[in-house]
Amino acid sequence: MSRASLQRRLFLGALAWIVLALIATGVLLSVLFRDHLEDELARRLDADFLQLVSQLETAADGSLTHPRAMSDPLYQRVLSGYYWEVDRDDTVLMRSRSLWDQALAPDPDGGPLQRIEGPRGMPLLAAVRRVTLPRTDAPLRLTVAASLSPVEAAVADFRRTIAIALGVLALGLIGAAALQVRLGLQPLARLRRELGAIRGARADRLSDDYPSEVSPLVADLNNVLAHNASLIERARRQAGNLAHALKTPLSVVGNEAARMQRHGEAERAQRLQHEVDAMQRQIDWHLARTRIAGGRRGGQATVVAPVLERLQRTLQRLYGERGVVIDTDVPAGLAFAGEGQDLEQMLGNLLENACKWARGVITARVASGAETLTLTIEDDGPGMDADQCARAIQPGRRFDEDVPGSGLGLAIVSDLAVAYGGTLALERNAAGGLSATLRLPAALDR
Repeated sequence: MSRASLQRRLFLGALAWIVLALIATGVLLSVLFRDHLEDELARRLDADFLQLVSQLETAADGSLTHPRAMSDPLYQRVLSGYYWEVDRDDTVLMRSRSLWDQALAPDPDGGPLQRIEGPRGMPLLAAVRRVTLPRTDAPLRLTVAASLSPVEAAVADFRRTIAIALGVLALGLIGAAALQVRLGLQPLARLRRELGAIRGARADRLSDDYPSEVSPLVADLNNVLAHNASLIERARRQAGNLAHALKTPLSVVGNEAARMQRHGEAERAQRLQHEVDAMQRQIDWHLARTRIAGGRRGGQATVVAPVLERLQRTLQRLYGERGVVIDTDVPAGLAFAGEGQDLEQMLGNLLENACKWARGVITARVASGAETLTLTIEDDGPGMDADQCARAIQPGRRFDEDVPGSGLGLAIVSDLAVAYGGTLALERNAAGGLSATLRLPAALDR
């Protein structure tokens, strides 16, 4: 449940309340409508009852007569649904023509308004009273009844109408609830986009114009980001201070190794210089990693073409005497979502590595995807097999000690690429040389 969508939970909760409320409303309206119709029918029966009482007459001998017909002709039509009856001690004395040869059976112990069963099982609402007429020696029971079938039919029609109306209302309310939930959660969607921008190095903090309910969270996140940035910056300074502090002792040891070399202690000098070089590589490596970990800032965008052109000119001068040619293919406007120094270090290390091993031609191509830049650098050198390609990005790994270098270049490129959410892939190309493919985030907002 904790991983369920907040939007879905809010919408389903609103949907459940809407459905329950509308169902309860429909039931309540149906009950009220039925009660209203039955009240109206009861009032009509009371009026007909009074009319019947006023029309009944007793002769001198005590016999009962009904000389005039009821004003409503339905009491004259057989099985019309409107009936009256006069009885005494369960003996029917008079009945309406509409009853024909049927009899009503009200409950002797029932109230003045009863539900009874009429002819052919028809449900009836009956007004039952006991009255004493002049020249009668015992009270008479008068029953005036009307069929409830029209009430049931009207209620059924009302339910269909109200179901359609409430269904349309439900659709409107559900749409409004969905819109309300969506609009209400927009600040969270915006927060997610801004966090993505921070992760993608397009921003370094969250904006402040959030609703009051979200503002404390945003403020806390900005405080965490600022605190994290300060910790990284302090770690970078400490690492730099340590590196500078070690430079002098290493220089002293290196000078001592050179002095020993001049005095004929070549073997000891070589061992000592080897350890000095190893220590220097470790310092360079950890300094590079410290800068990678803390040097990435948001809101950066670096156009690729000028950086690549500058590196091309520099390396062409350095390696041109060996006949190395660097060809570039970079569409204008493509930009890297990061610092120019980092891009220059990655491309510089890859191009310089290619220049060391190339026999003549190096090609550098840049292509753009939806959110990714793909930079490919190929040379026509001896290349590497799959195992060497996998091991080449390990720090300090060198496959030929005669070629100058520290063995850190490709490892630094790989770590920088990973820091930006990218990758570095090495493989043998079709010409047998090395192909280095660098995938980095593109600057989308340019």
